[in-house]
Amino acid sequence: MGFVVFLISSLAECERLPFDLPEAEEELVAGYQTEYSGIKFGLFYVASYLNLLISSLFVTVLYLGGSNISIPYISLFEFFEINK
Repeated sequence: MGFVVFLISSLAECERLPFDLPEAEEELVAGYQTEYSGIKFGLFYVASYLNLLISSLFVTVLYLGGSNISIPYISLFEFFEINK
């Protein structure tokens, strides 16, 4: 239950479907779409995707066993057969 609530709230926070409001091209007369251009507009979208990445990291750590990964851990010493 907590996973579903956290997933829905993180989608709402990241303004992803179904929580984003579609806007027609004629209606874009104000807001960040017209305020920023060039690198500022790019940084705005980088921050948006960083927010999505951090939300995904929280879901992984809190609900999917983040630190107890199921991938077997092989250290570099064991891989190259080096004695410690």
